Amino acid sequence: MKTWGVGLIVLLVVALGVTAYVVSRPDGDSTTDEMAERIATRIGHPRGTDGNAYARAALEGTTDPKYFAVLEVTDSPTDDPQKVHASLLFRVHHPGTSESQQPWRLWEVDPVTACYRADFNHYGVAEGGPDRVACPAGARPITPPPAQRTGVPENYLAAFETILAALPPAPTPDEVLAALRAKLPPMPVDERTRLPWAEPRLDAFVKDGNVGVIAAGGGSCLNGVRLADGTVAAWYPPRVQTRPGEFGCAGQSALQLYKTPPPK
Repeated sequence: MKTWGVGLIVLLVVALGVTAYVVSRPDGDSTTDEMAERIATRIGHPRGTDGNAYARAALEGTTDPKYFAVLEVTDSPTDDPQKVHASLLFRVHHPGTSESQQPWRLWEVDPVTACYRADFNHYGVAEGGPDRVACPAGARPITPPPAQRTGVPENYLAAFETILAALPPAPTPDEVLAALRAKLPPMPVDERTRLPWAEPRLDAFVKDGNVGVIAAGGGSCLNGVRLADGTVAAWYPPRVQTRPGEFGCAGQSALQLYKTPPPK
């Protein structure tokens, strides 16, 4: 076969491949791609606790599901910061110019509706950004449940003191945690969402008869100690001391912080 014939066949194969890709690729265009990228980047930080947290962030300020809607929420819990821990499938709509009433437009741009799947890890939207996918047939917009309020209730401080004072002389960490869970006040109800607050994270540490406990939530870290000599205290350390890289927020750090003066 002559060289020009082989070249023509190669060009035809390439052209057919490009055409097949364009025809088979899900609906969308550069405008909807940019819209999806902006949304995914915006909600990637701070890290969402789960898929519903990303969905709530994406829907913030959006009132018309015609232009933006979350269609699926997927959770994949993992402790690996590089791995995907939540995904969203969402739909965006660009109205084009055919839905505009501007009389001065020079050309028509058709409206476009496109769907995207965005994966999120600890660092934000996963590498590659949101992928354009086919919109599921019959998919309906999802409204995620409201978020539970997080924090440590005010009455926990006095409860810490009472519970710690009543502990036996040499409790185990499990016994300390059991006493806390049994005797701490019930979580208050958020007036806005009508949901109880999320349970704070509890931790206990025991060494040589000294007990350290914490309750952490919503950026707060309540500390408590019961020393071997019977001394009991509960307090909120400055956040500069409890953040990662400093003392942190744990039962063991509560004992360390009790003997450490706060920063000036």
